Amino acid sequence: MVNKSNSKLIWITALGGLLEYYDFSVFALMAGYLAEQFFPGTDPLTSLLTTFATFSVGYFSRPLGGLVFGHFGDRYGRKKTFSVSVLIMAVSTALMGCLPTYAQIGIWAPVMMTLLRMAQGFSIGGEIPGAITFLSESSQKYQGLILGLLVSGLLSGFIFGSFVHSLLLQLLGTDAMKAWGWRIPFWLGGGLGIFSYFIRKHINESALFLKLNREKQQQQVPALELLKHHKRSIITGVLLIIPATGCMSLLFLFIQSYLTQLLHYKSSTVTAASIAGTLMSIATCIFTGWFADRNLHIHHAIKLMRCFCLLVIPLSLAIFHIYVNQLPLFTATLISGLAYGSVAVLGPLLLSTTFPVSIRYSGVALSYNICLATFGGLTPVIAMALIQITGNHAAPALYLVFCSICGLAGCYLLRKASLSVAPQHNSTV
Repeated sequence: MVNKSNSKLIWITALGGLLEYYDFSVFALMAGYLAEQFFPGTDPLTSLLTTFATFSVGYFSRPLGGLVFGHFGDRYGRKKTFSVSVLIMAVSTALMGCLPTYAQIGIWAPVMMTLLRMAQGFSIGGEIPGAITFLSESSQKYQGLILGLLVSGLLSGFIFGSFVHSLLLQLLGTDAMKAWGWRIPFWLGGGLGIFSYFIRKHINESALFLKLNREKQQQQVPALELLKHHKRSIITGVLLIIPATGCMSLLFLFIQSYLTQLLHYKSSTVTAASIAGTLMSIATCIFTGWFADRNLHIHHAIKLMRCFCLLVIPLSLAIFHIYVNQLPLFTATLISGLAYGSVAVLGPLLLSTTFPVSIRYSGVALSYNICLATFGGLTPVIAMALIQITGNHAAPALYLVFCSICGLAGCYLLRKASLSVAPQHNSTV
């Protein structure tokens, strides 16, 4: 049974993950309103594209956030750094809802919106790696389940954001949403984020970091130590996260435009199917985490990751076969949820064991953000290029095959490193 301390940690984890991704994604949900209020132009399409360009700025500032938060997390503690990251996210999100529009202050409106978006990206660049590091060190017995709930919380943030948007549209109507209603989701996210900050202040510091602190073994410049002596671990970490990043970017983000614009599915049907797929992901993440906890040895987790990477290959081929041949859409999205959920927990679980405690936060943050900035950001471009080169709408499945092979390579490197019996690595997951 999960004890009271772990139950509290699980609850805080799930809530924090939900609020973080709600805050980060609400910008995209409000993009249509923001385009009109902050990026007006004669061409509505250009205005919307400018808004999404500002959305993408948040991804560019993630590596810097990971570097800064990683440094302070390894030097001064996971808990404090973990709490500050959610506070920055909450404040920047709330301020977005308070900004004057382009009609009121001109060019300064989009400038301030862009700066706040960068602050969001800076925050989340340290938040998720911090969560992975903190949680992997706080409960040795239930690491898989807790990380499964963290990922489930992130996914729930997207669902929560869509629910808030739909509810406000029904209550206020389109005109009110355009005029002022778009501010409410930002205020809600900011307020809940500040609530999460005060909750996090009452959790305990990671036991492994406390031991490190007592023994005065912190690195003066963790990033320097990381780049000088742990290049192979960085490569391993990136490879382990690629399958989950590829699945999320392709099967849940890119697929919206792919299905409606290229294959001409109805938008309402795609939205409903995507929600069903997300719910399947949440269930799969929790089950995968629970199952990983049945055997806490790292070699068991590596074997599971290998099996799931291999599973993603036929699943991805089946998913795009269903899409292209206009077979039941919900079947494909449910399979997508199974594919993503199987690797979304084990990747971070293994990533946390790749680096020694003294530079773990920095190592996790660097690996995670490199992967998100490259494989996450380039996925739509690669998928469209594969379709154009091959002339086959099912070609994006090949990208997921490649991502799975990367995950297998990461498992190989991690197993080889674990067999060398490095004392600074955990023998358990």
